[in-house]
Formats: sequence, structure tokens, C-alpha cells
Amino acid sequence: WEVRLGLPPAKGLSIVGKLKEQLEKTPYFPSSNTIGGKVAGSTRIRAIYALLLSVAGMVVYLWVRFTKVSFGIAAAVALVHDVLVTLGMIALSAYVTGILGFLLINEFKIGLSVLAALLTIVGYSVNDTIIIFDRIREIKGKAPNLTQQMVNTSINQTLSRTLITSLTTLFVVVVLYIGGGAGIHAFSFTLLVGVITGTYSTLFIASPLLLWLTRQPAGSATQGKSLQHVS
Repeated sequence: WEVRLGLPPAKGLSIVGKLKEQLEKTPYFPSSNTIGGKVAGSTRIRAIYALLLSVAGMVVYLWVRFTKVSFGIAAAVALVHDVLVTLGMIALSAYVTGILGFLLINEFKIGLSVLAALLTIVGYSVNDTIIIFDRIREIKGKAPNLTQQMVNTSINQTLSRTLITSLTTLFVVVVLYIGGGAGIHAFSFTLLVGVITGTYSTLFIASPLLLWLTRQPAGSATQGKSLQHVS
């Protein structure tokens, strides 16, 4: 520091000495940007609980809405797939930073912003799934069994809506990823991966799995017809 006082040297040194004594008595707490292992472990456990509770809540909601637990299970498997793939891409970013640096991929780490993005992905993905499941329920109507043709027709009728919604969301996320800055870079990267995985998991995981869960074995249907014929 450079201190200038319009006082005689003896008096100026006396004032500087008193100021030095006051500064030495004042405690100094340096800032810290690191988190200890105990705090990090607690945050990790809470994040896992938040994800599990959100997925369980989605299962219960779909079970109540569609009156069959198979709808909830199919959607939950797709949601878990989306979260795991996104986490895998975040972990993979540490190994491809130098190779794919031109794609603005950094060594992303899981924090509160990434956790918020994962919970956002869960809500976004289940929204697309509900749209297709609603159409499947409408087409099925009062038919006893769900068929492959019903699922295929439902997907084709809602495909344009799914693609338009995903593309418009993707445009916004890409803008955030490119120009959002370092503060939300990990958040936007997580959303970018989640929007892509959430779109194709609804089409290629949730719907086929629902068909598989609700399909009755061929033997049981034949046995039912035989019993009806005998009666």
C-alpha cells in the first residue's frame, strides 16, 4: 500500500502504527471454493434421493392416470435411461475434451446446476411419453389387447408434434450452450443431451416396452378360447 498523510513524520508514523495494530487484530477468513468429502457425499445422496423420488412420483401419476401400472413402468424405464445416458455423456466429457474441443465440450462436473438439469430432463421426457400414451389409449379404446399396429399408429400420429416440440426446445438449448457463458455451460450441455435422449427414448423404448408389458402370451389367449368353446 502507498499511504500519503499531510502530517509531520512522527505523527504520521504513529497513525500508521495504530492502523497496523487494528488490521492485525481483525480476523481474516480466506474464501474457499472447494467442498469437503462429507458435504459432497451428503449432496450426492440427496441428489440420488431427488431423482428416485421424481421417477417414483411419475410412475404413480401415470399409474393413476392410465389405470395400469404398465404405463408407469414403461415411462420409468425410459426416464432412467435418459438420466443414465446423460450422466454417461457428462463422465465421457473428461476424456474427449481435447479431441472435441471445437464443440465447446469441457470437463463437466456434476453440481447443483447439473442436478437441476437432470430433474428438468425427467419432466421433459415424461411429457412426450404422456402424449403418445394418451393417443395409444384413445386408439385402443375398449379393445381387449394392445397390438403392435395400435402402437405404430399412435407414434405416427404424434410424430410431427414430438419432432416440432423437440426441435424448438433444442434450438433454445443450443443457443444457451453456445452463448450462455461458463455459468450455465454444464447446465445447457446436460439439457442438450437430455432433449435428444428423451425424444428417442419415448419412441423407441417407452412405447415398445409398454407393448411388451401389456401383451398377453399366445398360450393364454388360445386357452381362453378353448374354455369358451367347451362351455
